[in-house]
Amino acid sequence: MITNLPASVWMKQDLSEYQIFDVRTPAEWEEGVLSHAECVALYDNHGLLNANFLEEFQARRNENKKLAFICRGGHRSMMAANFIKNELGLESVNLDGGMLALKGLI
Repeated sequence: MITNLPASVWMKQDLSEYQIFDVRTPAEWEEGVLSHAECVALYDNHGLLNANFLEEFQARRNENKKLAFICRGGHRSMMAANFIKNELGLESVNLDGGMLALKGLI
């Protein structure tokens, strides 16, 4: 199951029990990344699907932590969460609102 956690909730929580994967593009990471987030792009800077996403995810995965995904606004992170659920059967949390919520833009 994928839990879609609204920004109004996750921004007030201690997320230390989660391994957070930032699935934005490398160009977007230059705008800032959450502390301790793993950067694994779902798409490259040209909008093409990262063919190595699953491999890069598995190489960085800490099995002792719960999974959470974040992107700019919540759409790509939900796509990544669903992909990981379908491919590996792993439950996760989508940090809805993403980095825009942190910047107060939504």
